[in-house]
Amino acid sequence: MEKHQYEEHLVQLANDGKYDELLAFAKKTVEEYPAWHIAWHYLAVAHGLLGNHEEAISYFIKVLEIKNQSTKALYGLSVSFHALKMYNEAVSCLLKHQEINGKEYKVSYGLGLNYLEINEIEKAIDALSQALELNPESEETLCCLADCYRLCGKYPNAISLYERSHTINRCNASITHNIAVCYKRLNDNERAIEFYKKSLEINPAFIRSLRNITEIYMEIGEEHEAQKFIKQALEIQPDSAEIQELLGRLMN
Repeated sequence: MEKHQYEEHLVQLANDGKYDELLAFAKKTVEEYPAWHIAWHYLAVAHGLLGNHEEAISYFIKVLEIKNQSTKALYGLSVSFHALKMYNEAVSCLLKHQEINGKEYKVSYGLGLNYLEINEIEKAIDALSQALELNPESEETLCCLADCYRLCGKYPNAISLYERSHTINRCNASITHNIAVCYKRLNDNERAIEFYKKSLEINPAFIRSLRNITEIYMEIGEEHEAQKFIKQALEIQPDSAEIQELLGRLMN
């Protein structure tokens, strides 16, 4: 079988989600073409897709020994490093990728995620803003960038981005929940309640929204409303220490 036929089959197996078959065929390809970086790349990919990221890293490094500027291997390495919570190493791979290949959406987005994990919020904002320029309709990027602004207390910026994300996906209860959180941080209880209720319309079992809206109603002295939502929370998580603590506060 020619190289191009091997590669086509490797790609097809990966796309079809046949990861065990991919691993077996990649091993065969490596035996046939031991100096071919593509063979080692798909051996690494197969291990990564099967959750064996330590093995994946070793084979991505092998790819880079053969082809030291393989952006595919650098990106694959970043994914495995991220999975192993080695965020600084993931950042290094993505920066090298960017140096070789310029700006790409997935690289900028990956940088943002990893910077966020190591609490480099300003760098995360820069990377995610770049990703958003490259893909303005990305719900995941809008949400992550909004999370960054929320974490650093820039609540109006966060709300704007969450609302943009909400126009793309109106079935994501986390988005409306986070909008409510931002309004609460801005001391706007009325809007916070509005968006917690929207979150619960999407997912009546969204426990964080049930907890938070209960706390607001307790805070503003509307005990009847608080009781209604804490009852709903108890039906979902009767053994939750946090919900039981809220109930105790409400009953006192």
